[in-house]
Amino acid sequence: MPNIKELTTKIENIITYSENLRVLRLRLPEGSGFSFVPGQFVMVSLPGLADANGRKIAKAYSIASSPSQSGILELCIVSYPAGALSPKVFQKNIGDEVVVTGPYGVFQLKQPVHPGTVFMAGGTGLAPLISMLRSLYAEGYKEKLWLFYSASEPKLFLFREEILGYAKHNNLQLVVSTSNGNSEWVWEKGRVTETFPKHLQQLQQDGVPNEERQFYICGPPLMVTDTVKMLLELGFKKENIHKEQW
Repeated sequence: MPNIKELTTKIENIITYSENLRVLRLRLPEGSGFSFVPGQFVMVSLPGLADANGRKIAKAYSIASSPSQSGILELCIVSYPAGALSPKVFQKNIGDEVVVTGPYGVFQLKQPVHPGTVFMAGGTGLAPLISMLRSLYAEGYKEKLWLFYSASEPKLFLFREEILGYAKHNNLQLVVSTSNGNSEWVWEKGRVTETFPKHLQQLQQDGVPNEERQFYICGPPLMVTDTVKMLLELGFKKENIHKEQW
């Protein structure tokens, strides 16, 4: 397990998807020695920000970048109007400081990663899963993998071009959907629990028995709960279902 560190980073880039969803790219201090395993998270805080009792305000965010992206951390941040931290983070600009502490968490890929492994994400639950995919592809992984991903609306399709590139070049079987599509949306409609059963027959053509198929799920609590319930009802094994929820 990597050592826990508290580091003051600087915002290197901000990608805005909507007024309340951004991806922050943070530059780690030179020689920080920070290391993590794909799937882990950090606690985020701001210098000098504390509650009425003087306690540091911090929130957990999964790391979207992979360990191969040396010196940076990418985090998907949703701002909630009544949040104690996120609105303050959204006031920050490139070059401003953000404190991260970590890494934490045991939501990690089981080795070896079997062909036909399925990743399932809702919203910003994509963060730890794309960290896993980025890491695998950086290591030259060639086998078939699946990604079922649902965004609440088309403009919130995170890391869109990168993921479409994986689907085109890296043997990633991509099923992306939204519950609020428009006429320009060319992919599927509905949540992960609605799209997965439609592709079950295609999935089974991989030749991977149900009792051996591995799943990694991340998203809002209800999405994770409903997805796990669906998989169990379809005959997949509980011990092969790995999950993380907000």
